[in-house]
Amino acid sequence: MAHITLAMSGQQSEERRNVAGTAVFNVFRGLAASGFTALFSAYMGRLGYSLEEIGIVVTLSNVLGALFSPVVGHLLEIYSSRVITTLTGFMICAALAAAAFSESMVVLALSYALFHLSIYFAQPARMVFLAKVVDRGRLGTVVGLTTSAFTAARAVGPTLGGLMVASYGYPKTFLAFAAVAAAGSLTFLALSTEPGRIEGSGRASLAESFRRVFLPDRKLGFLYLFVSLDRAAWYLWYPMLGAHLLSRGYDEVGIGMLFSVSNVVEAVGTPIAGRLVDKLGCSVALVFSEASAALAAALLALPVAREFSVAAMLFIGISLSLWIPGYNVYVVKVFGNVGEVFASTNAVRSVTSIPAPYLGGFLYGSLSPLAPFALSASMLLAATAVASGSLRNFELPETGKRERPAVGTR
Repeated sequence: MAHITLAMSGQQSEERRNVAGTAVFNVFRGLAASGFTALFSAYMGRLGYSLEEIGIVVTLSNVLGALFSPVVGHLLEIYSSRVITTLTGFMICAALAAAAFSESMVVLALSYALFHLSIYFAQPARMVFLAKVVDRGRLGTVVGLTTSAFTAARAVGPTLGGLMVASYGYPKTFLAFAAVAAAGSLTFLALSTEPGRIEGSGRASLAESFRRVFLPDRKLGFLYLFVSLDRAAWYLWYPMLGAHLLSRGYDEVGIGMLFSVSNVVEAVGTPIAGRLVDKLGCSVALVFSEASAALAAALLALPVAREFSVAAMLFIGISLSLWIPGYNVYVVKVFGNVGEVFASTNAVRSVTSIPAPYLGGFLYGSLSPLAPFALSASMLLAATAVASGSLRNFELPETGKRERPAVGTR
């Protein structure tokens, strides 16, 4: 009994250390990533680039995300999720440094692509890392808590970045955030330990990882449909939101404060949403996430009245706080080969969102600022229907746990 007690105590200690390491990493990463997200399109706008040109930059990053996501999923099944998570922090560092040293569209496109890839790689890497050390019955709660550290930092990052730009300019601000990202990676590597493998996980070939993208089974096909609608709808306007707010009369400080509003809501809401996911299931959270995003898109299309912009950012925060534990825990509980499924869905999200930024910028400039937001709201409502129907059918209503096979079957 003493040996069992010591083993359990050791496992709990390792879990606490890894969860704490992830939370600390998320604080540093959240500061750097939110500064980049809020300010990058505004920076390009200040340099004289149009929303259509900004859309082209974002589109390139989606192409690269589609190409590399299956590779990352394959690597996560073979190599260390801890090391890959660490590398994603250094990718943000490099992206910020590149933007600080050049105003060239080519370099800025590479900067955004590197940042975008770091986001795509970090999400499956961190989820695989947590899934290896946290009991699945508490995974939603842990995801909510560790993500709240990320979103709390994101609440500070945009406003801090806006104030720094006003005082020191874009290059020095980007370099400061790059140093923060590097520090976060080193801290995570020092605090965390290497976990074991996920029970039931397999090691598919790289060819199988790519095949999964194009020939999914029924469950994965409906998940692909859902994430495709969601990502394409968001990418019609979200990557250019800073430039949109700039055109509506906000300066960098105002833009940073608006992004901070959504991040504060997300930081407060994500732990609550994580508990709700553990109790009510993932699909319920996803339904309300998509509905909130549709309402945000509709509000952003309205005239520049301050209350509409603030309300839109509130609903963006609500949507993201529900999406993060809802989507991440859904994949872990419903599918095997977690790293590959996360990466394959990210690849599909990239493929389906490739034309969205350019289309959004084109509609915005050629037709009306209302057009991309209206199209986005319609697509988000369609995603709401998929979440409430097809996704829910693959989840046990009471707990959201994956169904167990009958005795004697494999």
